[in-house]
Amino acid sequence: MRAVTIKDAKARLNELVDAAVSGEQVVLMRGSKHVAAIVPVTAEELELPPRLTDDQAERFWKLLATEDGKRGTLTFDSATDAAAHLASSETRGRRRRRG
Repeated sequence: MRAVTIKDAKARLNELVDAAVSGEQVVLMRGSKHVAAIVPVTAEELELPPRLTDDQAERFWKLLATEDGKRGTLTFDSATDAAAHLASSETRGRRRRRG
């Protein structure tokens, strides 16, 4: 394991990233405290699920409750699909209010 200060890491970042990619543990320190690590990642690990804001989540749950009574339960394959549905519902609602 290699532990370096953040100041040293700034000066040698490429070297430290190469070391981490090669399997060496690289820990960043602020003073004498370990605060972060440089680790290799794969493409699969970078695929983070989208997150809804609190307002979006509240509208989404209200929409689900409303539509559940009309058409049955909505099911989505991913959070992205659910967010897209919510966004399209918001757009339709805005159009109705203006017209």
